[in-house]
Amino acid sequence: MQEMSTAGVRQASSTVGVGAILLSLLLPVLSGCGNKVDGATDEQLTALFADRTPMSRTETEEPRINRRTLDCVRLIGGLDDAVYKDAPAEMLGALRTDCRRGLQERLNDAARNPVGITLADLESSKAGERVTGLHGRLEQVYRAAAETRLAAQRAEQERQAREASERRARDFEDRRQAVQQGLEQVEGVMAEIAPACTENVTAREQAIATNARNRYRWSLPYPCGEANLRSIRAQTDRVRTELGRLAPDAATRPGALSALPQLYGNDPQELRGRLAQIRSQTIEMRAAAP
Repeated sequence: MQEMSTAGVRQASSTVGVGAILLSLLLPVLSGCGNKVDGATDEQLTALFADRTPMSRTETEEPRINRRTLDCVRLIGGLDDAVYKDAPAEMLGALRTDCRRGLQERLNDAARNPVGITLADLESSKAGERVTGLHGRLEQVYRAAAETRLAAQRAEQERQAREASERRARDFEDRRQAVQQGLEQVEGVMAEIAPACTENVTAREQAIATNARNRYRWSLPYPCGEANLRSIRAQTDRVRTELGRLAPDAATRPGALSALPQLYGNDPQELRGRLAQIRSQTIEMRAAAP
């Protein structure tokens, strides 16, 4: 009996030893059979489930997990069973199939899924909770970045508007000064033309007195003549008055440039040419009446 007992102990010890060896061999396999979502980093899950919307040829928005992808992960993981409890089985089955198909396309992309997550890994409430939490964090980052971009866009728009306003103000002031200078030049030339016209009329009368035929040799040059001189004076008075009436903020108002008065048909250079003609004619008439 003692020998049989000893043999039994030896056999039991042998069995325990074999079991320990088998367990040590299986542990790495069993550990590899865990849920791969648990071992994935947030960056890896973002690459798998999130998408980026292009903003330009070189820039994209921050990654977001779209609502359909999130809903499918939650459906497959059983997190939303209460939401779908009244849905017909046929419809729910079709929805699950459609979700599996869409998720499988992502899982098949090795660039997105280097850790090898499978649909089976997603059939876990913890996987659904992990992706849901990631979705919330990504949305916070996205909204913060969107607000930053919006603030930058507003600042840029305000800068452009400010520069445009300053440019309009400069253009307006340049034009206003040009009108002011033109007015002063016209008034300066007219201050010489008026007496030159008087001298011209006197010389013409003297030439006619010397020879009646001289009446037809010279006509009254422009702008001599009371009507012409009065018209030009009226225009310069109008322009001066309108310049004085311009509001302080006139440059910022719509159609500001069109509000500036104009010296229509009275160019200072042209009037100087007229003055030279008047004086030349006067000299010629004086020569005809010695």
